[in-house]
Amino acid sequence: MQESAFSHGFGLGGVVPIYCLYLSVFFRATADMLLYAYLPLCLYYSLGETRLWVIGLFMGIPSFVRLLVAPLWGKWTDRLGRQRVFIVTGLLAYGLLLLVLPRYTDPLAITAFTSLMAVLFAAFNPVSRVWLSLSCPREEIHRLANWHQWEAAGYLVSSVVAGWSVNEGYLALTELLTLLGILLLGSACLVSLTLRDIPARSPLRRIEYIQSPSLSSHRRALGMAGIFPLTALLYFLASSTTWEAVATNFGLYFTGFLGGSVRLYGLLIGTSTFVSILAYGSLAGFCERHGYRKTLQMAAWGYTFMYLLMSYPSVRIAGCAYLLPMSTVVRSAMNVLVTSQVPERKRGEAMGLVESVEACSTAWGAVLGGLVAHQQGLDCIPRLAVAGSILLHMLVAR
Repeated sequence: MQESAFSHGFGLGGVVPIYCLYLSVFFRATADMLLYAYLPLCLYYSLGETRLWVIGLFMGIPSFVRLLVAPLWGKWTDRLGRQRVFIVTGLLAYGLLLLVLPRYTDPLAITAFTSLMAVLFAAFNPVSRVWLSLSCPREEIHRLANWHQWEAAGYLVSSVVAGWSVNEGYLALTELLTLLGILLLGSACLVSLTLRDIPARSPLRRIEYIQSPSLSSHRRALGMAGIFPLTALLYFLASSTTWEAVATNFGLYFTGFLGGSVRLYGLLIGTSTFVSILAYGSLAGFCERHGYRKTLQMAAWGYTFMYLLMSYPSVRIAGCAYLLPMSTVVRSAMNVLVTSQVPERKRGEAMGLVESVEACSTAWGAVLGGLVAHQQGLDCIPRLAVAGSILLHMLVAR
């Protein structure tokens, strides 16, 4: 009886470990928003780093690290069948990063230390999503959608709090980073006490009945590394890279080129993340009913429309375009792709590959966006993004 009660409340499918994990996602997302959305403005306005390519380098190098190590974390999770130790390691790395980072004042030193910690905290995203997908296969799409909702909620709270800290163009982030570091260390302790490792079932149990009548057709259905359709991966890479090039420079484009205020930019970020929270819930059911292919077709047209609006030199129109949750649509489609195409014993590798592709797009998008903005000006970024969105229509047709 004691074991049964423990399993129900704290074990494999219990509510407590799930919400402890969601809380960790919330704190991690709050940290990400402070580091990658507002810290570039801090480097530009407070530390006097006016070279946009250096700011892009700061945004990009940690993502290059995630690109390399995220698939390795996923493979090790599949082989060892231990999710808890990798999740806790990622949270501890996040907490240590936030506690130590305020001690640095040199932009290159900040980049180097963040990249070092990225080796460890790259494990958190893919492994935590693997645990959620294995905890209850009948609800995996909705649990992954909830994962994204808690992430978006963290972005929302972070943008509001950081917006209040704006004072004459300077961002005072030291106290916020320290507080978040402590909260992340505490959430790591909660996860270590509540989560239990979940063994994967037979590698082909689900895929045999859902997808393919024979092994040969199953192999034809899967693309790169026997996991995903290749064109879907290329679509995800192209859409994320283009969006990161725009998002990395949108703060400077909105405040420096269009003339919007920093406070309005903070409000815009908060509103867009609130829209994403609502969108993830409805998109989970839509993607399940219609499949990832139709969802990606809808996203391709949405991206083109969004970038066209951003190209118009108006604070209001560009701000409205930023509110369109197109990256939310693509991520929801990728969740359906993972859960419907990938057997459970490959789920860690699949999540690691998704994380790697997203990190690659973040890295290249940030660096290339910074270089283009430095050479051609900030107003060139959304116009190039319109051209980049055409590739999405070509890929989704295949």
